[in-house]
Amino acid sequence: MTNSWKHKIQLHCSEIQIIPFVDEIIHVLSIENSADIKELSEKSISRYNNLTDIVLNNMTNLEYLDSSTFKNLNRLQSLYIIKATALTELSYDIFLGLSKTLLVLRVSKANLSVIPDLSDLGTPNAMQLIEFEGNQLDILRTNGIKTRAGQLLLEYNKIHVVENWAFNGSEIAKLSLRGNVLDFLSEHSFDGILNLRTLDLSHSSMKVLPTSGLKSLEILRIENVLSMTVIPSVYLFSNLKEAHLTYSFHCCSFQFPAKHDYSTYEFHKEGLQTPSECVQAKKNDVHINVVSTDLMENGYIDYANDSEEEFFNEPAITNSTQDAMCGNITPPNSRSDVKCWPQPDALNPCEDIMGFYWLRVCVWMVGIAGLLANLVVMTVVFRKNLNHSVPRFLMCNLAFADFCTAIYLLLLAYKDLESSEKYFNYAYSWQNGVGCKIGGFLTVFSSQLSVFALCLLTIERWYSIRRALYTNKMTFASTVRIMAFGWVYSIVMATMPLLGISSYSTTSICLPMDTARASGMCYVFILLAFGAAAFLLMLFCYVQIYMSLSYETRHAAKGEASVARRISVLIGTNFACTAPVIFFGFTALLGYPLIDVTKSKILLVFFYPINSCANPFLYTILTTNFRREAFSAVAK
Repeated sequence: MTNSWKHKIQLHCSEIQIIPFVDEIIHVLSIENSADIKELSEKSISRYNNLTDIVLNNMTNLEYLDSSTFKNLNRLQSLYIIKATALTELSYDIFLGLSKTLLVLRVSKANLSVIPDLSDLGTPNAMQLIEFEGNQLDILRTNGIKTRAGQLLLEYNKIHVVENWAFNGSEIAKLSLRGNVLDFLSEHSFDGILNLRTLDLSHSSMKVLPTSGLKSLEILRIENVLSMTVIPSVYLFSNLKEAHLTYSFHCCSFQFPAKHDYSTYEFHKEGLQTPSECVQAKKNDVHINVVSTDLMENGYIDYANDSEEEFFNEPAITNSTQDAMCGNITPPNSRSDVKCWPQPDALNPCEDIMGFYWLRVCVWMVGIAGLLANLVVMTVVFRKNLNHSVPRFLMCNLAFADFCTAIYLLLLAYKDLESSEKYFNYAYSWQNGVGCKIGGFLTVFSSQLSVFALCLLTIERWYSIRRALYTNKMTFASTVRIMAFGWVYSIVMATMPLLGISSYSTTSICLPMDTARASGMCYVFILLAFGAAAFLLMLFCYVQIYMSLSYETRHAAKGEASVARRISVLIGTNFACTAPVIFFGFTALLGYPLIDVTKSKILLVFFYPINSCANPFLYTILTTNFRREAFSAVAK
């Protein structure tokens, strides 16, 4: 007697050539690590006719099991064949005529390519567990599996295809195809299964979930299925209570079913409109018992621990929570009670890209104004030729950076308009597609390049005013070299999320807000620190420029007084646009977010990009020289 098989006498054999005979009543026959045994037949174990459990573990050279090997064991309750790597085939009828007391069958980590006939298992009492995990199963044929079981586990095989009606006539409470490929599921793959309560298709490559035959389903698991981007309407699952999915926006689909699939929602509403004289039929409520993994010790189920719980003492019948009205089965009135995971999180709430109608309008206005203003600046500057002018060269770089920001804003605005009121239907294709990556690259590149150009413009003005009498001013050649470094820095920072350091797919606005890993946190910290340092540098330079003006100049009505006012405007706009983003960014990075993503969108796609619209006016368009050049260009 051992702890693994309480109240049973076990014969445990290891590294044997033949099965020995012991003149005792043996309940459990356990053979392991016996590479010399290549085949088993009825004669091999017929002398142990009191066996209730057989365990064949790590029989690496076991190639053949005769179809009558287990036929005369009338008390057999469980059969385990584990790690028999040379076993590529079982006789089709090997499980026909087995003991009616058999409750557990596990053929795990062998190399079977076809499942034998299971139709005789589960009669009259349903099996608790049938498992063919870790084999080489490839295709589940039509009518290929027929059985009655609490759990049918076909996990981690190589199943590509599940044909129509593959489980026809079966009664299964839990079906698990976890870890298979499943790249071709037929429309009626799960039709013909009675009382299916739990379906696990996790860790697969399926793209579409067939819903036919899943009316009785209560628990659905589709975790880590990256290829499945569209989830069926929740109204197609009449009894669904729990859904464990891959993407949080699929839970948004369950939360807002009318927006997710309006046609199915309308059909559902029509089905609920029943005549007043219809009488609700009586509901059935009989539960099927499923063996819990908690009952398994050391990989085996201990039947000797005979509590008052009995499995399948009655035939499994679907727990009907549907209403029968006028002979028609109609789904429940509401599906809001479905528990769904992963829940929409702080970075991806169930909302549109912009979140607010006024924000949507403002982004269009800022984007269009920034695009046209910066386009005008670049056109006029290029027509006039740079003439080795440092300010003109820097303004051209600034205009190009702000032009890229405007493109990013219009890209977001267009996608928001396209997906309005139903963004979760577009979430996967947008956030994981090329468009979001382009938008994210543009906004990081343009923001860093814009800040770099603004810093150089500020330093150039500070140098020209504070060091006006010195000859070693900023030359055009040195400015080009410094700006080239700024381009390289901006491109590198914009490329990092494409290489796995942070990610543009974290949020709908395609900004690198992924700080789950240390690399992502450091990346965001560098962006914020660079912006903060640049603002402080510009503040220092402009304050010194302002202080260099005389009191009379600063308070004059005309003339150089406009310089003082322009300095105030430049500092004010930079502070209003960058300070809130930097402040709230640092608080979130430190683990104390003061605003959620919905409100942060106002800062990130409205206030911060206002600079891209304001810069061409503050630095170029509103200057006398530019107006003169623009007039000349138009005249020509």
